[in-house]
Amino acid sequence: MNEIETALSHIENFQFIHEHLFSSAQPTKAELKLIKEYGISTIINVAVSDTEQYLEHEDKICLDLGLNYIQLPISWETPSDDQCLLVLDMIDHLVEQQSVWVHCSQNFHVSSLMYLYRQYYMDMDMPTAQELLHQIWEPNATWTGLIHAVALQLQGRKATQELQRSLISPDHFA
Repeated sequence: MNEIETALSHIENFQFIHEHLFSSAQPTKAELKLIKEYGISTIINVAVSDTEQYLEHEDKICLDLGLNYIQLPISWETPSDDQCLLVLDMIDHLVEQQSVWVHCSQNFHVSSLMYLYRQYYMDMDMPTAQELLHQIWEPNATWTGLIHAVALQLQGRKATQELQRSLISPDHFA
């Protein structure tokens, strides 16, 4: 591991998802500079701006560093499955073309999203995805419910895609 990778791995609740996707708790201004130096091009912040760990003017800091900055806040108390699906789909789209760093204040929101991302976008088995989630936190009742609601929607999507593929495959006409 080089110096920058070592420094990045020390950001609070850091997780390597894959070579184009990373997550953590709220990075500092200095850590954002290291993230840029490492080659990350986009920061996605799902924290609400009234948390005590919130980095004031993060959008301006990222702009000055040449980082793309997207803020899609997800409520801690009343998270929306539609918002979570939007974030997951956006991440999946972005990582095809660039490296992305996703964060919230403690990496609790994001680690819950990454649990779903690992299973439904990366095809990781549930026990492994769950172990990685639990390295960061044990979701409370609200977030466990959210995870289940979003998982059902993602399972439905996957089943629909598989059905569509089977209907247009050459074997279907045999």
